[in-house]
Amino acid sequence: MKKMLLEYINIFAYALTGLVFGFSFFLLFLNFYHYKELSTKVDVSSEVVVNEQKTKEKLETIKTNINSYQQNSYQGRNNIYDMNSIQIKLNNCVKAFESDDYKELTSKQTVELSDVYKLGKFYQNNILNDCVVMQLNTFIDEDNSFNIESLKNIRPFIKTTINEQLSSNGYITSSLENADNYYFTNDISKSSIFFLAKDSYNSINTNYQNTLDLLVELSNWYHNEVIGG
Repeated sequence: MKKMLLEYINIFAYALTGLVFGFSFFLLFLNFYHYKELSTKVDVSSEVVVNEQKTKEKLETIKTNINSYQQNSYQGRNNIYDMNSIQIKLNNCVKAFESDDYKELTSKQTVELSDVYKLGKFYQNNILNDCVVMQLNTFIDEDNSFNIESLKNIRPFIKTTINEQLSSNGYITSSLENADNYYFTNDISKSSIFFLAKDSYNSINTNYQNTLDLLVELSNWYHNEVIGG
């Protein structure tokens, strides 16, 4: 009787071990195929050309406007410390768009979800946080802003635009993070991953261009202050 019980225990132990190994293989199998889904390549070569051209033109406009101010020759009514500070802040934003990291992320001809996620995180950290929040947010602070009369006319526009941009990126990166689920590869899921990558890529690049548009507007205002202030 005891011997028979031991045999049943051994059989149960072997069966349980087999189930554990089988389940582990199942998870490994799912991970492998999900990795293949997440590695779906998306051709964005045409978007790269358009975005590079837009970015180049806007940066040229911004830098031309910024460099129209020279402290030694400025004879306007505005405080030179304010004018110097604005020039520095706008230049700091330009540096983010001219960085090697930005160029590397935006020059890829094909992307997968991980590339799009990195593009979104760079926008969050280097453009939204370092440029929009740390540099441009100063323009809407009435208590600590620059003592330039015309700034009050464009402050509502700046504030609205900044608020829109601060809320535009979080949903996109969250959607990309939530794509990390377990399921078998099929045509539907592969198609979903493709369109998620494509749509997110275009949305993030729209955010970049919107920030550049804001910088163009601010630099135009700054240039007008230089020549007429």
